[in-house]
Amino acid sequence: LVDDFVKNFNDHRAETFIPSDKICVDESISRWYGLGGYWINLGLPQYVAIDRKPENGCEIQNSACGDSGVMLRLKLVKTAEAEDHNVQEDENSIPHGAKVLRELVQPWVNTERIVCADSYFASVKAARLMLQLGFRFIGVVKTATKQFPMAYLSTVELAARGDTKAVIANDEHGDYLAFVWMDRERRYFIATAGSMEAGSPYQRTRWRQVNQEQNAHPELVDLEIPQPKAAEIYYATASSIDQHNRCRQDDLSIERKLGTWDWSKRVNLSILGMCVVDSWFVYRGCTGSLESQSDFYTALAEELIDNTFEQAVNARRSSARSLFAAGQSAVSPNGFARAGVGPHLTPTKRKRKRNDGTILKHLHQGRCTVCSLKTIMVCSVCHDDAEENGGDL
Repeated sequence: LVDDFVKNFNDHRAETFIPSDKICVDESISRWYGLGGYWINLGLPQYVAIDRKPENGCEIQNSACGDSGVMLRLKLVKTAEAEDHNVQEDENSIPHGAKVLRELVQPWVNTERIVCADSYFASVKAARLMLQLGFRFIGVVKTATKQFPMAYLSTVELAARGDTKAVIANDEHGDYLAFVWMDRERRYFIATAGSMEAGSPYQRTRWRQVNQEQNAHPELVDLEIPQPKAAEIYYATASSIDQHNRCRQDDLSIERKLGTWDWSKRVNLSILGMCVVDSWFVYRGCTGSLESQSDFYTALAEELIDNTFEQAVNARRSSARSLFAAGQSAVSPNGFARAGVGPHLTPTKRKRKRNDGTILKHLHQGRCTVCSLKTIMVCSVCHDDAEENGGDL
């Protein structure tokens, strides 16, 4: 019920979109609060309910362009077994996270792009696999520590935030950089891209108790933490999917606004939401527009609802629209041409009233100033003044 949509999404992006030199790999959650679990026919294929995640629902593993944030490839998680990292593996086998990683970046092999992935996917074997496929790689290591010098890097002394320590290894495929960087806690990386040269320090504003006197107020302090170039590349790229998820869940909010008890409809709507957010990313990237997401989504909805993509234009409607042909062109706030934003016909918001003032559910009708026929359609630009003044529509 969802696989065809995912396949068409993946095929279309592989054929039509060229990502930047960096690819982010992470996961998204399709918000769901109905029946869950692969053991229930009516539930999601795999129901995820993890305390550290803000949402409960179906997990979708994905890759995205590291610069634009546009989604590149999706993989629907269907069974709990597919997530199990504790499956017995021999020395030459590929970990499950690395297999998923390979699937999510497959269309762009041998392009020397940098793949940045979190601890679910990252390991020494994943870094080696990426080199074999023609990628460079930077990932955070937490539990997949096989062949990683965790024992040494976890005990080396680091005095302050920003301190680093690294070791280098190599094989027939290339060089591997394993390093630890101290922020609030130690963070471990495996990389075949970047270096230990000083990168741009990251800056944060935080509340700190500078005055140690009793009941003294905290103060805002600007923190500047040094970081190596490899860590800078990782953190500049790894947030792409998180930002995409935030735009889809909090700004577009399609999963909150459209309720359903059909799990396939929910997941398909989530993928549709990804497409809508991608259109916003592409529009902003191509035009440099400062238009808000809300305004863009409203204009996009108008264009999609009132379109002539697959049908002939109604003669009467076209003649009515021709009245605006010589008027203001449809432009965005930045001056870029776009349909659906300039003058166009739209239904009135006024309701009919009885003589006693009771408001009915039917829309108010007025007289067209050109043909004098009754209509509920009004000009999107001037209808407010006309309605307020009680004049013709």
